[in-house]
Amino acid sequence: MNTNLLHGDLCPLCRRPLTLRPTTVVRSAGVPYPTRTDYLPHCDSCTSDPLNSQKWNDAMNARDES
Repeated sequence: MNTNLLHGDLCPLCRRPLTLRPTTVVRSAGVPYPTRTDYLPHCDSCTSDPLNSQKWNDAMNARDES
């Protein structure tokens, strides 16, 4: 499995294109816009399907551990 999934890559489970979901938004005092936003690859199809949801979470956890 690709360990560096990016927006536009295909989901390893269903082969649909991935989107990016913001996970962390950092704001500095006095700045009207976020100074940093971290994103994770996300598959709407697999995360909304109860059967594939756990497989998707396991795949992402395995990716983070390697």
